[in-house]
Amino acid sequence: MRIMLEGGVISNRQATLLVVSTILPTSIMFLPALISGEAKQDAWISIIILTAFGVLVGLIIASLGTRFPGQTIIHYSEDILGRPLGKAVALIYPLFFIYINAFIIREFAEFFIISFMPETPISVFIIGLVFVAGYAVYSGLEPLARINEIILPLVLILILLIVGMNLLQIDTNSFFPVLEKGFLPPLKGAYPGLVFFAETMMMLMFIPYLRSPSGAKRTITLAVLILGFFQLLVTVMLIGVFGGLVAGMSFPLLQLARNISLARGIFHRMEHFILVIWVAGGFIKVGVFYYCAVLATAQWLNLRSYKALVPLIGVLLAVLSVILWENVVQLSHQIAEVVPPYFLTVEVAIPFILLVLAWIRGKGGKRT
Repeated sequence: MRIMLEGGVISNRQATLLVVSTILPTSIMFLPALISGEAKQDAWISIIILTAFGVLVGLIIASLGTRFPGQTIIHYSEDILGRPLGKAVALIYPLFFIYINAFIIREFAEFFIISFMPETPISVFIIGLVFVAGYAVYSGLEPLARINEIILPLVLILILLIVGMNLLQIDTNSFFPVLEKGFLPPLKGAYPGLVFFAETMMMLMFIPYLRSPSGAKRTITLAVLILGFFQLLVTVMLIGVFGGLVAGMSFPLLQLARNISLARGIFHRMEHFILVIWVAGGFIKVGVFYYCAVLATAQWLNLRSYKALVPLIGVLLAVLSVILWENVVQLSHQIAEVVPPYFLTVEVAIPFILLVLAWIRGKGGKRT
């Protein structure tokens, strides 16, 4: 008998907002520079490619998750592949959630060190974030989703405000010539972003707890479109204001906020908006993957509750985020070159293979 572990249920609207919050904070900070390095003035085309990719991945995730009602990928991996192999494949996911969350926590801490508080020990930010996110995770999925309903609108409003206040700084010449070297540069530019837009795979753990699991496809698709819109908006603004300089920036959105302070004397310290975006968005993102990690681990171990794992995995996340990377340069290098093939295997390839095998073997829902 399989125990659900989580008694809470979230609405599809809450799930849409959680997906947006899971992907947006880090992607909007790091992606513009990574994409511009290859795509240059055509970086906005890369965002359109990534959005289409995100929708496709979302359809795969939703199709797989809704085929096995009331189960997560930890459960139905065994149904599809058999117990020994399925158990081994399922183990990949708690390990992945732990690793990616350690990665996110370190990104969060590095941003603070570089941009605001260079003299503060990095462990202060890491321990603080893990503690707060751990408390939210211990409270359950429903409280996390409700908190996000307050936080995400604030984050989106601040992004729109930063973009709007830079409108007069745009130089339209920065966007030309379009596709000067063909489609290859935008395709190369989109490559590191695939990892971010494939993070919709977190829904593999959330679909059983949706109020309407059958609406998972619409839920994920809507989230990806919202994400793509804001990512496109910020990328277009960065190209228009900074042109080719975007590729050399560590945190382009932060520079965009500081550009307001320089251009308009009546506004000062606009980078504090970025601080709010990063703190609020980072908390939700870490909380979501933290929750996925403890839930997946508890299900893999066949525990009756995941709450005992919250402090243990919290300590593990804090330690890993400190020891695995030396600085932000290593993080950026991994995002651009090392991480994509491994992450995409877990986020896209394995779910797709499981979906195909489930259809061939007649596992789960009806063949369609």
